[in-house]
Amino acid sequence: MYYKFNGFTQRLVGAAASTAYNPQKADGLPVHLKRGVPDKLLYRTTMALTIGGTIYCLVALYMASQPRSQK
Repeated sequence: MYYKFNGFTQRLVGAAASTAYNPQKADGLPVHLKRGVPDKLLYRTTMALTIGGTIYCLVALYMASQPRSQK
């Protein structure tokens, strides 16, 4: 699909402007989940990696703060 942009305003012009993707529809979904299953999968994967990384860092900090026994 081809869109023609108009100058600095970057607004879509022509017949394609009315059928273009509109992320500001009032349907109750946040903008990062508007496109369905791929967005949900990407969002959940990102959240899982973020939470997993945070837990890993906290465990690593805890282990680093414990003194090692001298043998």
